[in-house]
Amino acid sequence: MLKFGSRGDNSVVYKCTVRLLEDTEILECEFKAHHKGKYLLEHVCKQLNLIEQDYLGLRYVDAMEQRHWLDMAKSVLKQIKDLDPVLFSFRVKFYPPDPFRLKEEITRYQIFLQLKRDLLHGRLYCTVNESAQLGALILQSDIGDYDSAVHVGNYVSEYKLLLKQTEMLEEKIMEIHQKQLKGQSPSQAENIFLRIACQIDTYGIDPHPVKDHRGNQLYLGINYSGILTFQGSRKTHHFRWPDIQKINYEGKMFIIHLNYNDKKHTIGFKCATGAACRHVWRCAIEQMLFFTLPTSSDAPSVVTGGGFFSWGTKFKYTGRTEREILEDIGGAPVRDEPTIQRTSSLRRKASSVPATPSTPLQPHIGYSSLPRSSHSDAGNSRMETSNSAEDQEAAGSKSKSQGYNDDSVDHLHDYYFRDSFEHSSSESQLMDNSYKGYEYAGNLPE
Repeated sequence: MLKFGSRGDNSVVYKCTVRLLEDTEILECEFKAHHKGKYLLEHVCKQLNLIEQDYLGLRYVDAMEQRHWLDMAKSVLKQIKDLDPVLFSFRVKFYPPDPFRLKEEITRYQIFLQLKRDLLHGRLYCTVNESAQLGALILQSDIGDYDSAVHVGNYVSEYKLLLKQTEMLEEKIMEIHQKQLKGQSPSQAENIFLRIACQIDTYGIDPHPVKDHRGNQLYLGINYSGILTFQGSRKTHHFRWPDIQKINYEGKMFIIHLNYNDKKHTIGFKCATGAACRHVWRCAIEQMLFFTLPTSSDAPSVVTGGGFFSWGTKFKYTGRTEREILEDIGGAPVRDEPTIQRTSSLRRKASSVPATPSTPLQPHIGYSSLPRSSHSDAGNSRMETSNSAEDQEAAGSKSKSQGYNDDSVDHLHDYYFRDSFEHSSSESQLMDNSYKGYEYAGNLPE
């Protein structure tokens, strides 16, 4: 870790790199030992002229290659110990149910950039027609109106918009761009994009690989509405926050306690590792509290040895809830709408930006990838493998030794759906007595 000052000196300055939502853009930041996560996020938001910070966050991967959100209430230094170099990724943490309730366009632009990433890397899984619409809107925002003198042949092939970009999809994108979007400004195109994207089931989903009690390969997605499960490309269940009474974990088991149709249910999912399970649990708790509590003061304290939500974990929710944010908008001082500095980055690769290592899952667990879906398999709604490394944030010796060259990054398939996940997976090493007492979710809400 790069630092300046003598050991034991409270004035020691630590250096870190923050990768922004456009891969071509980074910030070099400094912090001291006493600075908490909130300080670093506020610094990044200040550089980007953002005042609506509550929906945003910083992610990193620890020395054990487990992903984390930077805790706003804890020391940055204590959270990223043993990381060298220190690399964060600036990302949307809480996707707003309605982006148009945000106060400023510049904040909605960050949501647009995040969703553009999600589309490219497969998180925002959608139909072929939706993929073509969204791809065309991104193109309109980036290059403007179709110009026959400039945009010749299959000009869409010059841009990387989708995870699996087929020639058929490129033709659909060109047709929409040429015939339907003429005259749309970047802001207008982005707003249409947001209106479509926020209605898609996988909006705001960062899939986590798990096994159900039968050993079937599933993915858990957590967003403003609750916890969703996917098998292959198919959404199988949707556990809504009002039906969820409690969330906890035991070892590798992530457990949801439901009250559905006046009956109590306990559903268990097995994660790859204990650390991965704790991360899923923490993500679920934070999403639930952020989107359901009236105020942050209503958040229960979770203490070691058992509490309202936890098993052997200490956790305290910090920050405002969405309801507090929305209620504060009316009374917040109005400022002149900030100018948005849009960058055209569809053709460029961030070769000069520190490459972030992926988060490999232990091979003995039987998970070879985290899901990212394909949006472009015309005629077949299924998940595909991709060789692109995305959103793999953190700092590790791997990035340092590779000279921060994206081309040299290990392209581990950690974040992508595969064809084989279309079928049930039941590796015997994952089937044990851990599931005893947990029921099958087949009769629960879809």
